[in-house]
Amino acid sequence: MPDEGKAGRWENLGEKLGAILVVPTLLILFAAAVYAIGDAVFAPTPVSKQPGFIDTVLGSRAVVAAIRLAIIFAGIFVVVSVVALIARGQWLTRVGPVQVSEQVSDLDAENQRLQESLENARETIDNLKRDLAESNILLDQMMQDSGGSE
Repeated sequence: MPDEGKAGRWENLGEKLGAILVVPTLLILFAAAVYAIGDAVFAPTPVSKQPGFIDTVLGSRAVVAAIRLAIIFAGIFVVVSVVALIARGQWLTRVGPVQVSEQVSDLDAENQRLQESLENARETIDNLKRDLAESNILLDQMMQDSGGSE
């Protein structure tokens, strides 16, 4: 029971810490989004004398604003996802194909299950050792009886 109280306290602390980190980060990313849109719409764009395909596509202020917003929203998604995983008790273990660790509570349950299985196996081994000892005693008696009757 005391461990559950500590776990609850750590979870509450994790949630508060997550809120303290996420809110300012999201505000900064929101400000960056506003700046990116404003800069893309109001800033002059240089024009090359012989524009290629990319120059033509990026010559549109709306496209530049959309690309900037996509980058900013990808950043927001990453921040929120990482905080959500941490709040659930999972940690990133690899980036690329993202892989998270198992939840600590799952590991505790698995550990308890394995401990019980080990205890059952030990009891079975002890019972088998007792049965083997009894069988050896009976076999010795039978060998002595058969050896003595000849």
